[in-house]
Amino acid sequence: MRLAARASCRAVPVSSTLEIMPSDANAKLKKRLLEIDEVISARDAICPAGVGKPALQRGAAVIKAGTTLLAAVFEAFVEELFEKSLDLLHPTKPAAVKELKKYTSEKNNNANNHQVNNLFFYVGIPWIMQSTKVRWQKFPNKKVQETLGSLSTARNKIAHGGSHSVTKNQLVFWRDFIARLADRLDVVVADHIEKQTGARPW
Repeated sequence: MRLAARASCRAVPVSSTLEIMPSDANAKLKKRLLEIDEVISARDAICPAGVGKPALQRGAAVIKAGTTLLAAVFEAFVEELFEKSLDLLHPTKPAAVKELKKYTSEKNNNANNHQVNNLFFYVGIPWIMQSTKVRWQKFPNKKVQETLGSLSTARNKIAHGGSHSVTKNQLVFWRDFIARLADRLDVVVADHIEKQTGARPW
């Protein structure tokens, strides 16, 4: 199941700029995604084949926790990528940049499409989630936005005590989706910074 879910998110080059080193934010995200893998493994340990309803309920709770963790991991990535971008684009204005972070990334909650777009307006990349570079095989940009929206909605419902069911396969799918999305956002932001400063940031 895991391989099948990953296959749907398999990437193809959008441009040669994809062959770059990841940002520090992206490298950290990739390491934290290993925590999601641990959550999935824990669910499998709780719910072997033929297990009864009580164990299935415990497994479902683990998957819900993994969903909120995944949303938090992506949020942290977006915030760090945004803040690093500001530092690189405005190195002579540290005080102004610090003040801007105070009222933007430091107050950000749940990195949905709107929140991601809103942050990167300040970097000079309007509607970053609609970028033509934010797509891959079998994942046109519209589907990318819809998928992030579904993860964000699930996170909100779970975090606020609503009734929302998430399957193991759905979490696996979202986990691999977030890995791909981070790679694409890395490229969009790196291209913008290079255009503005003349130097590739990562």
